[in-house]
Amino acid sequence: MKNLTKLLSLLTALMLVLGMVPAVAEEAAVLDTAYLMYADAAWANQYWGGEAPEGVTAINADITGEGDYTVGLEFATPAEGLAFAALGIVNGEQTLPHYYLRINEIRVNGEAIALTKGYTSSDDGVCTRMNIFNEWVSELPADARSFDGTVADAAPIIVDKEAFASVEKVEVDFTLMKNAIDTAYIMYADAAWANQYWGGEAPEGVTATNATITGAGDYTVGLQFATPAEGLAFSALGIVNGEITYPGYFLKINELRVNGAAVDVAKGYTSSDDGVCTRMNIFNEWVSELPADARSFDGDLEGAAPIIVDKEAFAAVESVEIDFTLVPVTDTAYLMYADAAWANQYWGGEAPEGVTAINAEITGPGTYTVGLEFASAADGLAFSAVGITTGEQTFPGYFINVTDVQVNGTSIAVGKGYTSSDDGVCTRQNLMNEWVTELPADAHRADGDLEGASWIVVDKEQFTGVTSVMVTFDFIYGVPAEKEEEKLTEEQVNEMLAADYHAYFGCQSTSYIFRNAWDDSSYGLEVMPEVFATLCGWGTEADNFAGVATAVNYGGSFVDADITGNGTYSVTCTTGEMGFGTDEAFRLLFASTDIPSALVKEGYVTISDVSVKIGDARTVDYTEITTDGDYARITLLDEYNQSAEPFGYTVPGPDTTITITFTVSGLAK
Repeated sequence: MKNLTKLLSLLTALMLVLGMVPAVAEEAAVLDTAYLMYADAAWANQYWGGEAPEGVTAINADITGEGDYTVGLEFATPAEGLAFAALGIVNGEQTLPHYYLRINEIRVNGEAIALTKGYTSSDDGVCTRMNIFNEWVSELPADARSFDGTVADAAPIIVDKEAFASVEKVEVDFTLMKNAIDTAYIMYADAAWANQYWGGEAPEGVTATNATITGAGDYTVGLQFATPAEGLAFSALGIVNGEITYPGYFLKINELRVNGAAVDVAKGYTSSDDGVCTRMNIFNEWVSELPADARSFDGDLEGAAPIIVDKEAFAAVESVEIDFTLVPVTDTAYLMYADAAWANQYWGGEAPEGVTAINAEITGPGTYTVGLEFASAADGLAFSAVGITTGEQTFPGYFINVTDVQVNGTSIAVGKGYTSSDDGVCTRQNLMNEWVTELPADAHRADGDLEGASWIVVDKEQFTGVTSVMVTFDFIYGVPAEKEEEKLTEEQVNEMLAADYHAYFGCQSTSYIFRNAWDDSSYGLEVMPEVFATLCGWGTEADNFAGVATAVNYGGSFVDADITGNGTYSVTCTTGEMGFGTDEAFRLLFASTDIPSALVKEGYVTISDVSVKIGDARTVDYTEITTDGDYARITLLDEYNQSAEPFGYTVPGPDTTITITFTVSGLAK
């Protein structure tokens, strides 16, 4: 018994000792390889991946996922000058689809050199790259993307080649990122437009607590006011470049607090005013109906509104905070199927008796598997396709590429297919479809090569006695093809060129004293003529101009133009006693016309020689014609779209005239 006790004690001690031995961390799987593409000025020292040529030592990096890496090259004989350089991940578009590259530092012979901002893209749909020095690129490619959501300041040349005069060693430190970085904030204006915030650096007296967005998840944003913000004119939750960084994602407000106390919040919706910033309106009286791009995290817009709070709760605001969730867009992939006798079928949703569906939740680019199991063997094949239920809406422009089909656990040969949609809703790749006789107009492939692509990519003879079929596919990032606008017919052109048109002065100052475009859905000529006839601003509930709560009549008068043929015309605004109040800048200055944009875009009508004169200031020549809407607009200033370069001007005070002059040519008269 004594010996048994000793043995048990020994075993216990041994177990304790073993328990203290740290577990060996499992090494992350290598997914791909990063390397530095390079050619010196004489193309004498080159490297393009794989085994390095004599005299060149490659410092490549094993890619295991998101993180920081270093690649580089060493040259036995110094590389003189630079013809080309790029950071590459061999199969990145497939292994890590739509990830982002960010170069942090480049060292030449151990010394860091200056660099500017690049972009992530792919030349072949396979290798992910960031150009470092590429003189062959004249404009950014369609698939250019950046970790911060904008490629406006990115370029294919980000270094000075003079730094590469004699290179013995070059190294590149970079970060591989799955998600882009963006910023969430609260847009805000109190009733008097005294306390405002529109993102970026906060004005004096306002402290903004913004949130760095790194993917789906929970975040908090807020504002604090040194002087309490009285009342509420406008508020929205926004993500700066959200339509680009997280397209299709949803905003869901969980709690809104004023001065630390939660207030009631009704159901809102996610949308965008400009196709760039993702927003959820909190209090927006300018919206009269839900916009076309309105969407909700629960798929139901019933009851969603642009005003989701009671502004009475914002009587004296010292702080406002919003807890919200950025909800990813998801969808369901499944295998459509009908055997030869149409006895075993599946078309998505709940599976019929005797069929078990293995569907996949689609959360973005990646590799997925879908399949079916049959209680009674399915014989022959009448039809099959991989489908994404509402893919044309949730992931428009993406590609399906089937890589493996297994019948009863055995892989069979798979031919070259294509991605398309039969109904503009479900995205699909046909596996076996004998009803198709030619490629549809919307057929597309990630590699851009439709040569030899077919609607039949499997041999139906392989589908005998099927108890299970499993299909693996890559879901590849893509953007929707731009739809070609229908050209005007000769009859339409002749009719339009013979018509008379009009132009109307338009403006908006920093505190939203405005005259909107004539066709504006809230305050346009036909919707709200009393407001359209004067400058309108905002005050308190008691003002109530034209039946609009808090609206103020700022007075002033307009002379609009009747365009009765080719010639030079002017539109004017003469301010009244109130002028533009204390405002010192415009957000918008324009002339809206009812000339169809198509006439201008197709070159039939030209609007030119635009000038503006504000009071006694000098006349400024400036021409930008905006045709992204139904009607042509003459744009002098547009802070929202940053389309027009600002010019030096002074906002007029009382009883001052602004004149916009322009010439129209191409009309029939």
